[in-house]
Amino acid sequence: MEKETRDRIRVDLSKLAFAKMGDIAHGGLLKDISASGVAIEFVLPMGKVENPFKHGDYIEIEIDEIGSLKGTITRSYDKGIAIKLHIDTEDEEELIARIMAAYNDISLDEE
Repeated sequence: MEKETRDRIRVDLSKLAFAKMGDIAHGGLLKDISASGVAIEFVLPMGKVENPFKHGDYIEIEIDEIGSLKGTITRSYDKGIAIKLHIDTEDEEELIARIMAAYNDISLDEE
């Protein structure tokens, strides 16, 4: 049996997500998220996907119900990317709360 090597638990969560780097922006769906990383699969009209991002790119990610995050691409393939988040301990706790709220369809925003 293979041992899991990830340092954080991943949550399967499908939300709209946008990856941005300079003038480049690509929309897609969040596949999974943890306090240390994100996986996004791109969605483009007509079924054609061109991934402009490459391993090592520093990008900003905007995810519905989660917010804006920044990180470095650790894996890039035809239809998507995996990102290692740049986040400190205090922000990590807030991110975990937002992930769980989105997963459980609970609003954290004050009105």
